[in-house]
Amino acid sequence: MRTFLLSLIFLFVTGCIHIQAQINDSLNAKKLSEIEISAQIKPSVSRSTTPLQVIDNTEILQRGIQTVSDAVRQFNGIVLKDYGGIGGLKTIAIRGMGTEHTAVSYDGIMVSNMQSGQVDIGRFSLDNISMISLNIGQSDNIFQTARSFASVGVLNLETITPQFTTKNYRGYVKIATGSFGLFNPVLDYAHKINNKFILSANGSWQRADGQYPFSMLNGKTPYHNKRKNSDVDIYRTEVNLYNDFGSLGKLKTKIYYFDSERGLPDAVDFQNDYHVERLWNKNFFIQTVYNKKLGQNFEYKSQAKYDYNYTRYRDLYDAYENGKRVDIYKQQEVYWSNAMLYKVNKKINLSLVEDLSYNKLFDETTKFGGEASRPKRYSSLSAFAGKYMTDRFTVTTSLLAIYISEKTRSEQNNKTYKKISPAVSLSFVPIKDYNQFRLRASYKDIFRIPTFTEAFYTRSLSQVKPESAKQLNAGMTWIGSITSEKSNYISVNVDGYYNRIKDKIIIQPSTFYPYTTNLGKVEITGIDAKVACGFDFSSAMGIDLSGSYSYMKAIDITNPKEDVYKNQIIYTPKHSGAASAVIKNPWVNFSYSVIITGERYFWYQNIAKYKMDSYSEHTISMNKQLKIKSSELLLQATLLNVWDKQYQVIKNYPMPGRSFSITATLKY
Repeated sequence: MRTFLLSLIFLFVTGCIHIQAQINDSLNAKKLSEIEISAQIKPSVSRSTTPLQVIDNTEILQRGIQTVSDAVRQFNGIVLKDYGGIGGLKTIAIRGMGTEHTAVSYDGIMVSNMQSGQVDIGRFSLDNISMISLNIGQSDNIFQTARSFASVGVLNLETITPQFTTKNYRGYVKIATGSFGLFNPVLDYAHKINNKFILSANGSWQRADGQYPFSMLNGKTPYHNKRKNSDVDIYRTEVNLYNDFGSLGKLKTKIYYFDSERGLPDAVDFQNDYHVERLWNKNFFIQTVYNKKLGQNFEYKSQAKYDYNYTRYRDLYDAYENGKRVDIYKQQEVYWSNAMLYKVNKKINLSLVEDLSYNKLFDETTKFGGEASRPKRYSSLSAFAGKYMTDRFTVTTSLLAIYISEKTRSEQNNKTYKKISPAVSLSFVPIKDYNQFRLRASYKDIFRIPTFTEAFYTRSLSQVKPESAKQLNAGMTWIGSITSEKSNYISVNVDGYYNRIKDKIIIQPSTFYPYTTNLGKVEITGIDAKVACGFDFSSAMGIDLSGSYSYMKAIDITNPKEDVYKNQIIYTPKHSGAASAVIKNPWVNFSYSVIITGERYFWYQNIAKYKMDSYSEHTISMNKQLKIKSSELLLQATLLNVWDKQYQVIKNYPMPGRSFSITATLKY
């Protein structure tokens, strides 16, 4: 906590102490030219009725962010679970409500994993990402899939749409190298075939041995070793076709292929560092989005996706039959969403969305009763939403109807789920003619059904009920001018929240088979705050500062008689934050950032032996852009974990110490 406060003081007091705020009524007409320009692309954070955080590819470059998980760590209200650096699984949870409640969207269509309910954000690359945003609660965008209404929040990953000026092609070649055997070449090419068709392709290969040194304590004895079986070998390919048919509408088709082999480093065992678990994953999907305006007041959108996911797990151990264990899972999904938007007038919009999907899981394993499962899931999600918007007032409301039917090879395991989930949010300007200051509030009631693993690949003592979650949020946003210069700004966002989870689904270990049960109730209260400011001293020099702080109290309120009653839930710090400074100049752009995580517990009892220390991770980055005839060369160097801090996000999964990366990108 002390480190966090010192970081904020350093970044903000030194940067803002001599600044006099000059706010006037003309700010609406001429404010923040840079923000206005990007507002056509970036959603408005200050006008949003629910907490919204956005980082675009310019900020990603300036801050020296290397991975999607590193970008997400900049956001408030996020708990990132990282199982060991390079090869480990990386998942996120919003405001303590569990990874399974958090949805991930890739160009507007949800990434699904019906098996575990957890999306590994480590599989995504930043190479062709234009923007990452996080909605907590229900987004103000009512013209989207019904699945986007069915979670406590959505992490949106949006890829770059090619733009052309004088040439009908553009692209880049990128090579990155760095610590622990990192080698990452990338090829990107886009071609404007004619005024109606654009084709783009992006391909990358990433490999790293992941053998980074680490230090831990074995009791009171220092333990030094190198992380083993943490290598990765990843291929990614993506092809996009953009079609503009004029009055007949627009069509975008994406083909994506991901192929990886990685070692699973497992938790550190002081007595035995033999780890040979391997994981192979292949993911192919094709998705398409069709938009068409129907007159002045109606707009239609249809989105479809086919997704195939292959996972193979292997472990070698003498205790297994034939000395090894091999589990293979094959997931398939067929998905179709249709949405209609009706613009009643300039203030009122209505939408109706219907999502249909079919999922099945094929397994080649007898572990945890898999031989009786091979489940299939039929889903129908219907959402009706409305939005009322004026200069001073915005109200968004929705009603989601969920019907899900599950079938297995054993009819006694067939299940049906039905649920109506409401959401409402509002934002208003309390002071007339001063719309830089806004108040907001929101409520959402949502639930999640058991994943395939929870429902069919464990035992259950009774019928497992869906896990329900209620979200309440209230906050304020303010954005203003620091000087008379249009590009100088300061913004403040503060939100307080209350969440309550009922019938929390957990998997309990046991002697023979783990079992799933509804065990708990969790109550979560917290505050998220962020301050950002920017100053341009000239057309070529400027500085951007930002700092954020999160307080989260997430406690178990299941049973007052148990010793874990009102204890903080595992891996959830009460205090966390981040700060960054970006210095722009004609010579070499420089950035500094720090991420701070407070103390937390790795077990349900909040006692000293289960406590994990707080940590901070500092990053510095420099980049320089050079003009070479008609091309551009971008050079970037980044030093991560500057002070070589030894820390763990998950108990006994040590993270990398100090590391570096060097990147060269040639754009043509």
